[in-house]
Amino acid sequence: MMNKLTSVVCLGSALALSACGGPEQEDGAELAQQSSRLTTASSQGCDYEATTVQITTSPPQYNVVLTRTGGASCTLTTGASVVLQTVPLNAPGTVTLSGSSLGLAVGFTMKNGWSGSAATVMAVRAVDPTTLATTRNGDIYCDYMTGSILTGSTGLNATGTNLSVSGTKACKINGRSGTYWYGTFTDFFTSTTAPVISTI
Repeated sequence: MMNKLTSVVCLGSALALSACGGPEQEDGAELAQQSSRLTTASSQGCDYEATTVQITTSPPQYNVVLTRTGGASCTLTTGASVVLQTVPLNAPGTVTLSGSSLGLAVGFTMKNGWSGSAATVMAVRAVDPTTLATTRNGDIYCDYMTGSILTGSTGLNATGTNLSVSGTKACKINGRSGTYWYGTFTDFFTSTTAPVISTI
């Protein structure tokens, strides 16, 4: 179920080394230019990349940024970007980005609030590749006060219509325990049908 097209790159900077298991960066200079994770996808003739950028250190905050990077047949503005989400306290989990002719699908785990005890949820977003506007928020939550989602990944099917989601958790979803969770958004870009989430 994991998105085989996703590639995660740890960039050669002090901030990225911290995200990849190296020593933590104490200096906050030029954080806006440093990205710790990167994914790429294409939609409607253009290429896109998603990056996680630390924007403050005290308290730490991170932006998940989507940027149009060009493409041989792309007629839209190269370099246009949008902040999809500002995440508090902990860096978002690995970002997955998939694309089809219908749009872009972005997924990542994130802390759901400023409290240290706030749960981690799975963020799932549909993005219009032309306007870079978020057209759907399909975030996945654990049952209240039962724990957090630990990891998550997203990937479009071969026709680019259905979005698969999966990962691990330490909580209950719909009253069900289990280490692994998975599900599918049918017609992800053209409907608001909630995913059917199962656990094992």
